[in-house]
Amino acid sequence: MVPLKAYIPRRVSIEWLRSPWAILISGGLGVFIGTTQPQVALWIAPFGTLYLGLLKMCVLPILLAAITNSLGRLMQSHDARQYVQRILVVFPLSLLGVSAIAAAIAALAGPGRNLTTDTLQTLGVLVNQSGVDLEMALSGPLPEASGSDVGTLVNSMVPDNIFAALSEGQTLKVLLFAMIFGVSLGLVKASTTAALFDTLDSLYQAFNKVIHGLTYLLPFGLCSLLAYQLSQVGIEVLLSMVDFVVVAIATFALVYLISTLIIWRRSGTGLWPTLLALKDPTILSLATSSSLACLPAAITSLSDNLKFNPQTTNLVTPLAITLCRFGSVVYFASATLFVVQLYQRDLGLAGLGIVIVGSILAGMATSGVTGILTLTMLGLVLDPLKLPLEAVLVLFIAIDPLMDPFRTLGIVHTGMAATALVASRE
Repeated sequence: MVPLKAYIPRRVSIEWLRSPWAILISGGLGVFIGTTQPQVALWIAPFGTLYLGLLKMCVLPILLAAITNSLGRLMQSHDARQYVQRILVVFPLSLLGVSAIAAAIAALAGPGRNLTTDTLQTLGVLVNQSGVDLEMALSGPLPEASGSDVGTLVNSMVPDNIFAALSEGQTLKVLLFAMIFGVSLGLVKASTTAALFDTLDSLYQAFNKVIHGLTYLLPFGLCSLLAYQLSQVGIEVLLSMVDFVVVAIATFALVYLISTLIIWRRSGTGLWPTLLALKDPTILSLATSSSLACLPAAITSLSDNLKFNPQTTNLVTPLAITLCRFGSVVYFASATLFVVQLYQRDLGLAGLGIVIVGSILAGMATSGVTGILTLTMLGLVLDPLKLPLEAVLVLFIAIDPLMDPFRTLGIVHTGMAATALVASRE
């Protein structure tokens, strides 16, 4: 019989893959490869794509099981009215808050004002290109901007076939179905739905096990994804858009800090344990640039690590991340002010109100789209201000591989803060 001690080094080495040191080393290696070895970044890109695909594979089953189970049990409890009232207050106020913060910072910092002649010439060349340049070829074809309206969100919400929505990964339709199904189950007699709720809970726990196993591969996925993302960003574009990039990242950092403080105060634990509990969703957000792939980690951090009520957490976290899209709201507000300053427009209070409210609508509309098509929703804010989306869209597409991870972090982390404001501790 093999002694127990023989297994200890192997166990320790495996657990090391989930340590901050492993993440730091893999992130540094990804930055080095992405900036100096673009060909190597292309070679290892398939592993990052595979890792992201495995994470996304678990999202819809977890979303369907968590929302249906939590909403159904919540409707059968005596606290249903209380949590619905909290959601109706917290979500709108949170959206207004982050949009106002982003607009205020961009208005004060002025990333689109007082640009140098060389910077304006570089931006002018990019804006006025008639063909598809290298940056566009790397990011994909330029999407049509004409379809960016509120109707896109409304038309994508109701599934005429839930099985088709599941197979095609239409998250918003699955979310709406899960909400309706959960409420309906909650209105049925509890004795007849107990077995179904137990089945949904088992499904949720099973896919959570898969997610936990995938965290051991995170250093390899992070290195691959980060290297590929950085290899797509042109240095000239980064230099010409550096003011906007710095202001946008600073805004995301401020929103992240505020969200962390909210989670810390609501959790009732120490600051360091709170930061450790938030480690996994934070790293996954920056590594995968997929808010849905981070959803299981966000739920686990709030319910298991910080001891928020699991039933409420399973319900509110997917709603906050999928519907509110805080990171997109922040980005659209910052981007709109940049375009306004680039075209030297003067905004009064009415114009600033359009930016704040329009950014919220545009951010929520991104629930129905993915990838660089997210950026076309910027037209919801620019159109009322009589500013052209087509002329500046190429600029934001060129830097999107760099900004997308921070936008995802804003979506996930601020969604967790909104959940912490709604949920109570066990």
